[in-house]
Amino acid sequence: MHIKQVIIEGFKSYKDQTVLDPFSPKINTVVGANGSGKSNFFHAIRFVLNDIFTILRQEERQKLLHEGAGHQVHSAYVEIVFDNSDGRFPVDKEEVGLRRSIGMKKDEYHLDKKHITKSEIQNFLESAGFSKANPYNVVQQGKVMAMTTMKEHERLDLLKEIGGTKVYEERRKESLKVMDETSGRRRQIVELVEQLEEKLAELDKERAELAKYQQVDKQRRSLEYTIYDKEVTDTRTKLEQLEEQRQRESEKASKVHEELREAHAQLKRIEREVKQLVGEQTDLSKQRAAVAEEKDAAVRKRAKAELDVKDLEECVKDDAKTRAQCRKDLDALAKEVAAQEAQLAAVKAALEEKEQAEGALAANIAKAKRRLQALYQKQGRSSQFGSAAERDAWIAKEVKQAEETLAKKEASLKTLQEQASLANAQIMELSQEIGDRESQMKEREESIKRCDREYAELVARRDQKANERKELWRAENENEKKVGQLREERNRYERHLNGATARDIDRGLNNVKAFVSSHKIEGVFGVLIELFTCGDHLHTAVEVTAGNSLFHVVVDNDETVNKIVAHLNKTKGGRATFMPLNRLRPGHTDYPTEYGEDVVPMMNVLRCKDRFKPALQQIFGKTVICKDMDVASKVAHSTQLNCVTLDGDQFSKKGTLTGGYHDDRRSKMDAMKGVRDKGKEWEAAKKELDKQKAQLATIDQEVGVLLGEITKMEAKRAHLRDGTDQVRTELLTLQRQEATCRSQLEQKERRVKEAQASLELVRGNINELKAELGSEHMAQLSAEERAELQQLNPDLKRMEEEVVACRTARMEVQAEQTELDTLLSSNLLKRRQELEEQLAKADVEADSATLEARRAEASTVQAEVAKVAERKRELDAQLEEATKKLKELKAEQEKLKEIEDNEGQHVEDEAKVLEQLMAKRAQLQQKKADLEKKIRELGSLPADAFEKYREHSLKELHKLLQKCNGQLKKYSHVNQKALDQYVNFTEQREELARRQAENLRAEEKIKQLIETLDLRKDEAIERTFKQVAKNFREIFAELAPGGRAELVMVKQTPQDAAEEEEEGEEGGPRGGHVMEKYAGVKVRVSFGSGDTMSMKQLSGGQKTLVALALIFAIQRCDPAPFYLFDEIDAALDPQYRTTVAKMLARQANDVVAPAQFIITTFHPQIIDHTNQVYGTSTSNRVSRIDTITKEDALEFINSEENRQKAEANNAA
Repeated sequence: MHIKQVIIEGFKSYKDQTVLDPFSPKINTVVGANGSGKSNFFHAIRFVLNDIFTILRQEERQKLLHEGAGHQVHSAYVEIVFDNSDGRFPVDKEEVGLRRSIGMKKDEYHLDKKHITKSEIQNFLESAGFSKANPYNVVQQGKVMAMTTMKEHERLDLLKEIGGTKVYEERRKESLKVMDETSGRRRQIVELVEQLEEKLAELDKERAELAKYQQVDKQRRSLEYTIYDKEVTDTRTKLEQLEEQRQRESEKASKVHEELREAHAQLKRIEREVKQLVGEQTDLSKQRAAVAEEKDAAVRKRAKAELDVKDLEECVKDDAKTRAQCRKDLDALAKEVAAQEAQLAAVKAALEEKEQAEGALAANIAKAKRRLQALYQKQGRSSQFGSAAERDAWIAKEVKQAEETLAKKEASLKTLQEQASLANAQIMELSQEIGDRESQMKEREESIKRCDREYAELVARRDQKANERKELWRAENENEKKVGQLREERNRYERHLNGATARDIDRGLNNVKAFVSSHKIEGVFGVLIELFTCGDHLHTAVEVTAGNSLFHVVVDNDETVNKIVAHLNKTKGGRATFMPLNRLRPGHTDYPTEYGEDVVPMMNVLRCKDRFKPALQQIFGKTVICKDMDVASKVAHSTQLNCVTLDGDQFSKKGTLTGGYHDDRRSKMDAMKGVRDKGKEWEAAKKELDKQKAQLATIDQEVGVLLGEITKMEAKRAHLRDGTDQVRTELLTLQRQEATCRSQLEQKERRVKEAQASLELVRGNINELKAELGSEHMAQLSAEERAELQQLNPDLKRMEEEVVACRTARMEVQAEQTELDTLLSSNLLKRRQELEEQLAKADVEADSATLEARRAEASTVQAEVAKVAERKRELDAQLEEATKKLKELKAEQEKLKEIEDNEGQHVEDEAKVLEQLMAKRAQLQQKKADLEKKIRELGSLPADAFEKYREHSLKELHKLLQKCNGQLKKYSHVNQKALDQYVNFTEQREELARRQAENLRAEEKIKQLIETLDLRKDEAIERTFKQVAKNFREIFAELAPGGRAELVMVKQTPQDAAEEEEEGEEGGPRGGHVMEKYAGVKVRVSFGSGDTMSMKQLSGGQKTLVALALIFAIQRCDPAPFYLFDEIDAALDPQYRTTVAKMLARQANDVVAPAQFIITTFHPQIIDHTNQVYGTSTSNRVSRIDTITKEDALEFINSEENRQKAEANNAA
């Protein structure tokens, strides 16, 4: 074991926390300038080891606290960490931390952060080898100097201290003191015996006259005994009669009490029922008003629903009529349209024939005109051109122009054909779009119908959930009221319970609960009354047995108690009593079994958890419940148990009886039962309420979801209807566009035909010109051409007449077509469109779906109205029933109050009667007790005293007693206690003789003990001397090579003994009754010169070496685990410093018993052998200590030596 680390804070010059680096288990050296904190460091270690500063007053503690610049230090501590790997400390740890803390008002020790007392610290250190008898494990410079100047007898005292002879001397002094006290008591006994002998001689003369007196006195006492015995018998008879009367009155009173209790209980019950009924009546009235409002709202809702249904029915009916009429009109219109379309088709066919005929005639006319023109032009050219070449040139030019015209007309025809194709394609595209729109119309109409059905389903589900929510709201409202009522009832019971508790206890319990709750303290189980239950009939017995113990707080252990008590003391939070389960050890109790079921242990009827049984056993373990007072009295007298009846009468094992009337209205157990029962009911109702709230939250969520879906569905329906109207509008637009395109196509086709005819004319003209080109140039037409020319004119006229007639016919047919087109497009088709739109708007299915939804809603509302009406009827019936019952209860309440008043008067009367009986009983009992006391005071009686005067009457006995008293007056001068005194003094004389013999034997034993102690003391001195002398011789040889040293025991001379005895008589410290064997210890040394010298002949360095050798020798007698040396080499010569350092190194590295050294020095020799070096320094009066190297330490020592030499030279 060794010191591993030291931590200092606030101690002397060490203000800040100083944590030293771990010490070496061998040699550690501390260097530093004077005043830097070396001595304070040593004092810090000794401060913890209790070597110095054992008992500190406040001013002494103040001196140990750091005083310097800055804020004041109010506390300090020093902690030593020991290496316990060798198990020298009786602790199963490899490191042990010992701390001592001081402040202005504290001085504490802590072992591994646990508080420990000073005595425990001392025992702990002694168990590790720190002996009080050998305090040389700490050696200061002054102690070495004191050793050099010790006298011979002081060295002997030192050996005695080391050998433990102080114990022998202290026990010897104690024995001598006891022997002196024994001698004094023996002298007192002799004096007392002489006095007793004289007194016994005087009492022997008085005994004869006393015998006569005693004869008459026996007769007196016999008479008095007979008188007293008769009076006791008479008093006992009266007491028995009185007890019978008291029992009758008690039974009567108990009956009255029971009737009063029952009346009070019933009255209390009725009051609760009245209060409950009033509350129910109020609630029912509120519910009835709410239901009435709900009914009115439901009726209004029903009326609205019925109106909506009626409107929808009319709307559906109108829509049906409209649809039927529309369909009928559409059918008729369809037939008319079909007829007109057929007629139009026929007209179109006729028109086409007319147009074709007209076209053919026009073509023929054009051909004839063109031929006629060509013939005229040819005829003109015959005269116009002189030659064929001129003609051909002109024809070529005309052909060219005609071909250019033909090209333009072909281009125009192509454009017209392309436009016709585009119009046709557009018509096809419009037809496709019209088909798509018609499909969309059908799909949207189906979607609208489907949405209507889904919307109706969602509305029905919403209404269903809304009704469920209403029911839950109603149930939640009722349950909230129930929870509130139960909470109020529980709080009422709690107030009752708190009111039955003393105010300071109640305040303490409330503070305990608040503290435990706020600090989350575990292990607090509650007050005792909360931890068990029993039958209602046992409440009174339990209460009177436990009293305020019912409010003791049950906890797990002392630690929990300490936390709570500290808080209560700190906050002055009231009073509380705790029952820590770890401290409760109730013993086993034997209960009587001979009474059967008349006596029941109270523990047998109490129910609790097994872990709380010790607490109940502590309070109720010594109590039994008895059938009645007689049984309770018997049990209490025959056992060491407390007895209690169900009525609360108690019979203590000490003999006391307590009882009387117990007001159940203030019962703590009843209040606790109410708190517990109402608490359970409240928790159940609260749980049900939470469940309903959860259901309501779920339904609210479902209703919210349904409302969201309904809103979405309404938006969807609106969107579909708007989209349908838009599609219908687009369809109509497309149909109009298609009709327009078809009309345009017809016009374009007509223009194409005209263009084609014109194109044929140009082509014919070109062909004719080309045919003429290159022909023979003739002066006139040929005969055929002239014949053809003559024929063409009448044919042309005829054809023109025919074409006019054909055009007229065509125009008539065309007019008819136009009329039919106008009839179809502007009338029939437009009417059909209007009818279709009207038919679409008259959506009977959608209206029917809405009607069904409204009917379902109306049905639901009707059911709701019926339900609310039924609920209102129920509430009316309940309200009527509650009012009726309330009236009955109030009548019964008045009746019970009258009974309670009457019974209360009876109780008071019975109490007065019982009080009078008890007073009379007390008087008789006192009289009986006085008579029995007088009988006991008569003392021993003659054998015939009990029967001799029994037949005499009291009057005769009083006459005989008067006569006897007259005779006794003659012996008034007689010492009546002479015989008793004689016997008493004789016994005292024998007792004194016995004690005197015991004193003589004790004195002999004390003398033997003193002789034994003297012998053992001398043996201890000689044994210690031999061991120290041997160690001293060996160590001196190591420290001074070639030198010799020895210790010589100096024996006591008669002259020394006489001087010592004189000093003892004067009160000197070396006094005693026996001569000492030894006078002192002498030191003889030789430093190699051959001559033996005494201490006075040695130099200072040599004396220091001898003193150190003696210290080391003492240390070897009782080795310590570590040593503290404060500049022990200061006065040594340099060569001896080296030998001392080497010896310390050998001791530190010893295999068997290594030791740790912590040394301060100003010389290099020990530094050379050290294992760890520390340097102290100071700044602003604050010290610190750090690990340094050997080189730094040697440099500091050299500089310090040079400084000292310089100062010495300057001084010289």
